[in-house]
Amino acid sequence: MGKTIYLITEEVLKGVVFGILPFLVFILITSKTDLLGGIRSFVVLTGSMEPTIPVSTIVFTHPLDVYKLNDVIAFKKEDRTVTHRIIDVEDKRSLLYYKTMGDANNISDSDLVPQSNVLGNVFFAIPYAGRIVFFINTVPGYLALIVFPAGIFIIFELISINNEMKKETEKKLLQQMQMI
Repeated sequence: MGKTIYLITEEVLKGVVFGILPFLVFILITSKTDLLGGIRSFVVLTGSMEPTIPVSTIVFTHPLDVYKLNDVIAFKKEDRTVTHRIIDVEDKRSLLYYKTMGDANNISDSDLVPQSNVLGNVFFAIPYAGRIVFFINTVPGYLALIVFPAGIFIIFELISINNEMKKETEKKLLQQMQMI
């Protein structure tokens, strides 16, 4: 019974760690680069897109050649990334500019967004998952992400080594008893 619980616990913990870790690595890579097919991820920091996109949502974007009315886009504005909806498209001297507005805002953004500042169209969002990202950037979060899973695996390996040593010892004792 105890061995069954141990095996189930080990498999569940491995599943959780190996299920979450690739996801977190994917988010880390896409938050820093667009190497994975142009996909980028961002954490929404304000309520300007509520209720469509709540604060702390991770949004995933993919670049398009042209963006259209009602697309939700992420774009660079000064030193930050903004996620807002396109409410108008303007063509100025063969260059596209987008008028944007947050769903929760009463007025549109004051500046037009040039096509060159658009990072991509939002194609997927995970509400509140940004909280995990913020947590991981803290010392307790780092410990939870790296140290805790490593410690769990070390403990399971030590238990496994101990069990193997017990089996070997029992095997040697049986061999010695058979010689007598």
